[in-house]
Amino acid sequence: MRTETIAGYGFRLFFLSVPIHAVVLMAAWLGSLMWGWSFAGMDPLGWHMHELLFGTVAAAIAGFLLTAAPNWTGTDRLHGPALLALWALWLLARIGYLLLDPAAPGTPALAVRLIDLAFLPGLALVIAAPILETGNRRNLVIVALLMLLWLANLLSGMPEFRTVATPLTLDLILIMMALIGGRITPLFTRNWLKRHDAGPPFPPEFGSFDRIALLSLVLVAAASAFNMAAHWTGALALIAGTVNLLRLARWQGWRTLTDPLVWVLHLGYLWIVVALLLRGWGLLDDSFSPRLWIHALGVGAMGTLILGVMARVSLGHTGRAFVLPAGGASMFWLITLAALARVLAAAGVATMLLQSLAALAWIGAFALFAVLYLPVLTRPRVDGKPG
Repeated sequence: MRTETIAGYGFRLFFLSVPIHAVVLMAAWLGSLMWGWSFAGMDPLGWHMHELLFGTVAAAIAGFLLTAAPNWTGTDRLHGPALLALWALWLLARIGYLLLDPAAPGTPALAVRLIDLAFLPGLALVIAAPILETGNRRNLVIVALLMLLWLANLLSGMPEFRTVATPLTLDLILIMMALIGGRITPLFTRNWLKRHDAGPPFPPEFGSFDRIALLSLVLVAAASAFNMAAHWTGALALIAGTVNLLRLARWQGWRTLTDPLVWVLHLGYLWIVVALLLRGWGLLDDSFSPRLWIHALGVGAMGTLILGVMARVSLGHTGRAFVLPAGGASMFWLITLAALARVLAAAGVATMLLQSLAALAWIGAFALFAVLYLPVLTRPRVDGKPG
């Protein structure tokens, strides 16, 4: 393992950090459920939500964008000391949130909060610079989403805005997953079908229907942020779920069931659809717990897409064939088990048992990724190219 290799590309450093943080986070959450552990004096649920979204998910976003942006713009990647400095912001904030309550008075706690708040703007600046330099302006929407996520993080530290901050954060991440997933999933599927001589029809290029699907998500997010009447927000969520289900169907994922690296992306997007439909019904029917859609999105969509994207990007950008390491598909089945168990627990079915099962399956999925991909992420490219 060489430092220059680890710091050679953003995906290496952050994709190594994601599974470690995901395992620590869920093990700590399991400890809080079973043995009453607390962290930095914070409410365990609040800590769990913040660290999942701004710790695990933010690191996955950083790893992907720091790899994708150079491809979008044809510019050099962030690497070396500059990459390590950005990663250090993320890491110091994670350590701080484990040991210090950022809401407590005092200089150390304030420092943790400021470091945490510095990470997303730092990432946005790194992504925005080459986009502006090369005139690749269609990708500025990603920069805007990063800064809105920063705003949501800022609001999460203000007690009077916390009820707004969490759903806003979830909606922004949902939109980002739908935007990026809507680019890579049909592309990878189309390439796979052509490579295997599957023949047409192929998933369509990004077009008007995709824009409508994304607009439906923006409308749901706006309705929630501005506290629109529940029945209107619920109706918009159901419409968005239906439109995005049709979008997913256009990508023909059922034709790729022999390749886990492709079908997992379709499965992750399906969890977005499930979350939207559960959210809609929950707002129209009080008997539905709002935790159903949150866990369908957080464990199902986020967990599945993070693992799926990391598994594929790590292979492709180290010059390896798109073939999972032996046993790799198990991590996708484990994260699916985690999502199903967590949603059922939120519905009130064997709550403690299924919560524990979900946590253990989540830990197993990310631990397996760490074990299988450690050699991939810590060794030089097999084709000798930079990165």
